[in-house]
Formats: sequence, structure tokens, C-alpha cells
Amino acid sequence: MNSKSIRAVVFVNVGVLALVGLLLWLGAAPPVRADPATRYVAPDGDDSKICDSIPNRCRTLQRAIDVSDPGDEIYVSGGTYTSAIGTVAVITKELVLEGGYSSPDFVFDPDLYQTVLDAQWGGSVISITDAGDVLLHHLTLTHGDGKGNCFSGGCGGGIYATGTSLHVGFCVITNNVANSPGATGTGYGGGIYAYANNQLVEVWDSQVVSNTANADPSSSSGGSGGGMYISGGTVSLRENQVLDNVGHVSYMGSGGGIDLETLSSAEVLTNTIRGNKAATSNYSSYGGGLLLYNSSAVTVAGNRIEDNGTNNSLGGAGFGAGVLVWYSDAHLASNTIISNSVGNPLGTGVYIESTTPVTLSNNLIARNAADVCDGAVYVGRSISPASQALLVNNTIADNGGSGVVAQWYAVVTMTNNLIVTHTVGLTNTHPASSAISADTNLFYNDSDPITGTNAILEDPLLTADYHPGSGSPAIDAGLTIPWLTVDLEGNARPQGAKYDIGAFEEVEGKVYLPLILKGY
Repeated sequence: MNSKSIRAVVFVNVGVLALVGLLLWLGAAPPVRADPATRYVAPDGDDSKICDSIPNRCRTLQRAIDVSDPGDEIYVSGGTYTSAIGTVAVITKELVLEGGYSSPDFVFDPDLYQTVLDAQWGGSVISITDAGDVLLHHLTLTHGDGKGNCFSGGCGGGIYATGTSLHVGFCVITNNVANSPGATGTGYGGGIYAYANNQLVEVWDSQVVSNTANADPSSSSGGSGGGMYISGGTVSLRENQVLDNVGHVSYMGSGGGIDLETLSSAEVLTNTIRGNKAATSNYSSYGGGLLLYNSSAVTVAGNRIEDNGTNNSLGGAGFGAGVLVWYSDAHLASNTIISNSVGNPLGTGVYIESTTPVTLSNNLIARNAADVCDGAVYVGRSISPASQALLVNNTIADNGGSGVVAQWYAVVTMTNNLIVTHTVGLTNTHPASSAISADTNLFYNDSDPITGTNAILEDPLLTADYHPGSGSPAIDAGLTIPWLTVDLEGNARPQGAKYDIGAFEEVEGKVYLPLILKGY
């Protein structure tokens, strides 16, 4: 691939690396081919030609794919492309597909020349198998249906990819389904399905909007990963908007926005994950915004995870409206997890059931709500061994019933957290075999039966955006955490003599508006 393509693939978010201080770049550029050819596609092209020049441009994307050699780049002009078989592009070789060109002169301007691939509900928009490295750039993928792609159901309405290192940048993936009404089995990945098989999947600066994993309201099978379902490799998701996706329109939905499973490593950095639902009816569901399952070395940092849910109301249990972590080595750092809500849940902000310790640092977890059960952060398992979590310098505020819940078998260690404006700050429900170690946290709730050692029980004087205001007892009151050198906004810790308690350090010279706490 030429240098332009390599630059497109190799993207490092330096700001987040500095912010968290522990993030590793997991991506890798596709192999460089010394002499890639360029193929051209436009609606006014001719499929009797071989697409090797602008005068010889083809009419369909599939024609260009078929005549390309591995490593070629296909430039696609603006317009809407369809196919008689539904699937617009079937790829089995290393390629670059780049939209956003004018016709007939092929000037690159993706804002002006939008390239739309429309499967017209006849199959996945793009199907990729065992193709080495594939880069998709500046494409809009819509009206895909992945039914029948997987043995147990439908997979990948927008993109179906197996055995391939997949690179997706500056794309729009919208209004696709993995399983349409009437299809059988479970739906996986309404927008993107990728089984990487120890390869890399990366998605950056893209919009994954209004996709559904299982769109059949009568189906009793599940739906996983409304926006994305990725399994079996290394993942990097950066600067994306994952909005209004649904796992299942009825029963047992999971990972409404993103479902990541069985990964060797993953980074989820500076994305907006908003308005997603694991399920839209009253059945049990899991992970409204983001679900992590059975994965290693996962970093979730700098994201805004907002207004996601697991189910609609009281008819079924919901777990982890914002984020659900199952049996994964994960670090959630410097995220804003806010206004996620469901009917009958545990863990309206973050739900943790993992025998491998999960770390939460510098997160703002606020205004998450539930109708019945509660717990902005929930940690627990019904059987031994215990679920484990380390909470350091988080601000957990204004979430209704409980700030933190440890239940059944749980080991929770808490330092420098600010937990305020709940009915109960920290609870240990059904303490069959649980252990809570809390040191130097600030509590200010209706009831604080568990505070641990060196607790501060005073009004934190928070501002409207949850920073410590002037005179706050959280300022210079925390313990030193050697590995945590910045706050949620990237400001150095400490700013004064000692660490501040909560997600934010007070920075001299900044002005914040006051916050009136409920009930105080």
C-alpha cells in the first residue's frame, strides 16, 4: 500500500496516551506492497473495462474487486452503489476501498462526494473472508442484512469479516441488521461483525448509528452487539460515535452499542457511546453501552458513555446500563459515564462480575438511575470465587439509590473516591463472602453505614460539573497513588500538597459554577 494508506491506518491518539499514562498502541499497519495499482469506480463507468485508469473506470465496486490484484487500491466516486445479489462488495484479497471522489476527474473530497453502498436488505453490505488486510475509508454502508451468515444465526449487517485484519476509518455504518424479522437464531453485530482469529480490528473516526443485532420481535434468540460485535483478536476503537444501536428488539439483548468478546487485547479510546439499548422490551439484557466478556488487557479510556440502557422497564432484569464487565482484565480510566438508566437493573453505570480484578480510576459516574434496584457501580458474583474491583479517585455522584454495591462474593478496594448524593453511599448486600477495604474516601449521602478508615463525611462543595469547589474538603485530602499521575482532564496530580479526592484535581485559576446537592 502507498504511504497515504499507511498514514490513514496508523493513527495514534497522543492526547489519550498522555492522559492515562498507561495506554499502549495496539495497532499495526498493513503490509506494504511496492507497486499497488489503482482501480477506479463511478456510476457512469463501464464494467466491460478493467478499472485501471479514469477513462477505463468500472461501474460497480464488485467488478473492480474482481479484477484487482492483492494490495490494490480502489477509488470510488460519490453516488449510491447497489448489487443484484444484495451484498455490494465480496472481498477475499488484500485491498483498500476508498470513497469520496468526484467523477469523472476523481478529485478527493469526501464531504462533497458521498459514497454510499446500499445492500437493499439483500445481504451484508460488505462481506470479507480470509483477506489479509482490508482498509475501508470514507464509505457509507446501509440497509444490510446479515441473516444466514453465521451457523447459529445472522452476523454483520453492515460489515461481515472473518479471518481478516480489518481497518475502518471515516465511515458511516447505519441502519443495518444482523438478523431481520423472520430469521432464525441469534444476531451478532448489526453494524459490524468481525471474528478476527488473532488478527487486528480497528475502527476510528467513524459513525456507527441505528443498527440492530436482532430485529425480530417474536424471536426468543438473543441479539449481541447492536453497533459492533468483535471477537477473537486485538481491537482498537478510537474517536467513534456509536449511537442509538440495539442488541435485540425483544429478548435477551447484550452489548447494545459494542460487544467485545474473547480478545487478547483491546483499547476503547475517546469514543462517544450514547443512546444504545441492549434490548428495547422487558426481558433480561446486559450491557447497554459497552459489554466486555472474557477478554485480556482491555483499556477503556476517555470515552463519554451516556444515556444507554439495558431494557425498557420492570419486566426483566438488566445488568450494566453503561458498561458491563464479565470475566475480563479491564481498566476503565477517565471516562464520563452519565445518565444511563433502565428499569430493574444492577449497576446502572458499571456492572462488574469478574474474578480477574477490574480497575476504575478517574471516572465520573453520575446521574445514572434505576426504577427498582440500584448501584451506580455493582461488584459481585453469586458463587465463589469473588468478583474483584479496585476503585481509585472516581467521582460517583447523584445516582439515586446506592453509589457502590458489593453483593454476595465480592472483593472491593476503594481509595480516594468521592461518593455523594445517594440514599446509601456504599452497601454490602447479602454479604455471604465479601470484603470491602475503603481508605480515605469522601462520603456525603443520606446514609453511610460503611465508610472504612480515614473517611471524610462532609459536603464536598462540588461545582455544577462535579469539580471540587472552593473550600472543598476533597482538596489535598487524598493518598498518593504512584501510578495515577493525572486526573480525568489530564491535569497533573497533585496540584497542591496532596492528591485531591475524586476524579478531578482543583486547578488554580479555573472558575466553576456551584452545584446544589439534592436533599442538602
